Amino acid sequence: MSTSAYQQWMHLTDAEKKYLTSHPHHAFAIRAAKDKAFAETVTRFSRNGRNDKSDAFRHCYWTALLARDIGHANAQRFTTAHESDPNNPANEKSMDLHNNAVGLSIGLSMADDAKLSQQCMNALLAGRLQVITP
Repeated sequence: MSTSAYQQWMHLTDAEKKYLTSHPHHAFAIRAAKDKAFAETVTRFSRNGRNDKSDAFRHCYWTALLARDIGHANAQRFTTAHESDPNNPANEKSMDLHNNAVGLSIGLSMADDAKLSQQCMNALLAGRLQVITP
């Protein structure tokens, strides 16, 4: 079941809302990158887990797509805003920010979706991405 734009807006952090208020033209690219990252993670791992390898990959790939599509600085701002929920456990926030940083650097290659995905998978296999739960 799809969620309405209002429901999606209400699930954003205050920092994400602030970013999108000043960059409304990025909303579609951010949503498209999220959808691609979730789908690719299911393709590669058969699930979208939490704090595991699938989570690490998803964050890397999502951020790589964003860095390519909305620019490195904007992707960094939005993905950092995404992690700004005060209820986000510190170790999970640290893991996600690390994996986002790897994705930001991968996104600078401006590669197509398949290459970005493979570069994030290679980063995971090389131990460059962090996980909490193996």
